[in-house]
Amino acid sequence: MTIRTLFNVILKVLGILFIKDFLEKLPQLFSLISFMSHYAGSQQTIIGICEISAILLIYGLLSFYLIFKTDLVIDKLKLDKGFDQEAIPLNIHRTTILSIAIIIIGGLLIINETGNFCRELVLYFQEKQFTYMQKSPSISYVILSAAKIIIGLVLLGNQKLIVHFIEMRRKN
Repeated sequence: MTIRTLFNVILKVLGILFIKDFLEKLPQLFSLISFMSHYAGSQQTIIGICEISAILLIYGLLSFYLIFKTDLVIDKLKLDKGFDQEAIPLNIHRTTILSIAIIIIGGLLIINETGNFCRELVLYFQEKQFTYMQKSPSISYVILSAAKIIIGLVLLGNQKLIVHFIEMRRKN
């Protein structure tokens, strides 16, 4: 494996992490829209939506460049320059590393969010039971946490498809 190939794989793994963050932020946008439309003015809602949209755009662009334009990033940052050795004695195929990265990211997402989902669900039912107000408690945090768990499950279940998609884009 060459230095360039190693950096190529590392940048693709970072790009997958950015996709995970992008997918985590996407339900937050819908939650923010729901929350702000009830409790904030229209100007605050528009500002909040623009802020989250800008963050999503940055995550999307970073993901795109780190996954599909890694050679451009390596050339611009000169990551493969200044090494004494051209080849590294590492005999693992790039698809194996990408598969492992996707499995770890999906697993960590599920592990981190399962406890949070249970906590938010219990809090929701406690608020619903003990609140005698006219408004019902917000379920948006429960939905947000469930969406993150679903994203983790999708990553785990479709990791071969995701790796195949990344590799096909690389070959083109």
